[in-house]
Amino acid sequence: MKKNVLFIVIDSVTNDILFNKNTSSLCAPFLNELRKKSISGDKMFSEAPYTEAALMCLLGGIDTMDNGGYMERFKDKTCVLEVFRNNGYKVFYNNYYPSIYPSYMAPGYDERKYIEGFQFSHIWDYRLKYYSEIFGKNEINNKEYKILADMLDDNFKNWIIYLEKIRDKDSETSMLNGNIDVSDIDNDIKQIKFEYEKFSKDNKKYLNSLFEQKENHQLFNIKTYMMSDKVHDNIVRNKVIEKYKNTFDRINKIDLKNNLLNNKLPIKNIIKSIINKDFKTAKGLLAGYKNSLFDKDLYDRISNNYDQFKVQRSFYTVSQELFAWIKENKDKKWMSYVHIDDAHFPENFFTYDTKDLKLIEEDFKRINTYLNNIPKGYKGSISYDLSLMYCDNIIKNIFKFLEKEKILNDTSIVITADHGFSYYFSPVREKYVISSYRENYNVPFIVWSKDIKNKMINNYCSTKDIPATLLDLVDIKIPKVFKGQSLLESKGQDYALLEYMGGGCPDIYRRPIILGVRTDNYDVVMEVYINKKFIDNEIKEVYNIRKDPFEYDNLFKQENIKEKIKKELQILENRYNEIISQYEVK
Repeated sequence: MKKNVLFIVIDSVTNDILFNKNTSSLCAPFLNELRKKSISGDKMFSEAPYTEAALMCLLGGIDTMDNGGYMERFKDKTCVLEVFRNNGYKVFYNNYYPSIYPSYMAPGYDERKYIEGFQFSHIWDYRLKYYSEIFGKNEINNKEYKILADMLDDNFKNWIIYLEKIRDKDSETSMLNGNIDVSDIDNDIKQIKFEYEKFSKDNKKYLNSLFEQKENHQLFNIKTYMMSDKVHDNIVRNKVIEKYKNTFDRINKIDLKNNLLNNKLPIKNIIKSIINKDFKTAKGLLAGYKNSLFDKDLYDRISNNYDQFKVQRSFYTVSQELFAWIKENKDKKWMSYVHIDDAHFPENFFTYDTKDLKLIEEDFKRINTYLNNIPKGYKGSISYDLSLMYCDNIIKNIFKFLEKEKILNDTSIVITADHGFSYYFSPVREKYVISSYRENYNVPFIVWSKDIKNKMINNYCSTKDIPATLLDLVDIKIPKVFKGQSLLESKGQDYALLEYMGGGCPDIYRRPIILGVRTDNYDVVMEVYINKKFIDNEIKEVYNIRKDPFEYDNLFKQENIKEKIKKELQILENRYNEIISQYEVK
């Protein structure tokens, strides 16, 4: 019998932080030891710095900008979950964001669990808002109208499905049931269906009305049905505040003390920016240094009685749902995909969504042990390290559960991240998330199975290698459309790509693709337009990562720089030609 597969994605984890030689034994003791028994490496890279784009590699096995790009995620593409299901596996996953996991994934699962509700403002801000400005110029073409209509159609369907499941207390919403006010839900479902009917009759006309009215449109008046602060129990919340306020204060004090001593202000780069009259960069570096001193977000949330640490369910709560599902399907082949958000900014480091005070007490015992053992010379974000420790402990408990159920040896486990974490503030940056810096892309990975030999892959790997690896672990034929290589046999390659278009819209004809490559020598980033010749596109960033590992000194204006980066430019040109061959270039 083929093995089960457990695939865990911890949103926003940088490899260098998780496996930091000074702190990994503290914040990730279990994963640190597991890594020694697994296939792993330090050069796994995501192609994009945020989730919606990163998922094309992680679940689709292709490059981010392939086949229409990530705005039409999984439509007419192959999702690895679907491959497992087509091969007789029962498939479980938790729905991170309904808009990020569209219904195109529906063929790929048997059971999903919502950890967060649906909100139209997310679709507007990250999808449609941009086009309201283009609409004003009368420049939206028919192809774009079709893409936007498909996108909104899918979101209408998802929205209605989600609300009906919440109303009916469906098993898929079991983690949310009882934490959302549903007193007006029937009226809101009726209203959304009415809007969907209008949209279906003439989607172009509907889109135009949406672009004209913007936030005044009727859709913005419909309740979000997010968990909000109802995820917390007021009695428990007050007890936690009273009992652990000193711990929260201690985190901030230790953070401030260590970072004042050890996290230096990049004065050289600030002066250079001022000389070049690049005041935006100088201002950004100063703000980055200020943010690096302590976790202001944590402080603000605590001072406001931790109204909400997160709007999603905690990893602990998700793990309990996972355990229940596995028990129900023990006699079947199963594949579980777990995408959790606890390390994502704002980070979480204890089980805030429970009434079990003993469980919370255990969390804080680990927290205080960590605080008592912070190494000399520490710099970074303690709250983030604690979130990694929290995830590490839950993963340890997952292994214990599988062992108790006597199915650990029959289960292959892959652990990775969708992208890195840019809010560690070490090193200090002038900008976060939408940047080419290593910490946004370099992610950890662990491939564990009882019967595979451990090895470290020393060359570059891509998250598009993960789907092929998942299938190879259980001898399922890897689809030809998957471009990645199974890590069971792969030795990696000598470079890593990055490619994305920023958040929010499919406008590949107006906006540039951020296209980059990293080798052992250079990190090179270009802005490329599909209707230009490669040579006419601009080089934006060049870092000599041997001499400048923190990527502070941008060499893109250096004389003869193109001669030094010939290899990198050739890789970029090859990928550029591959991309434009998939699009109708005007």
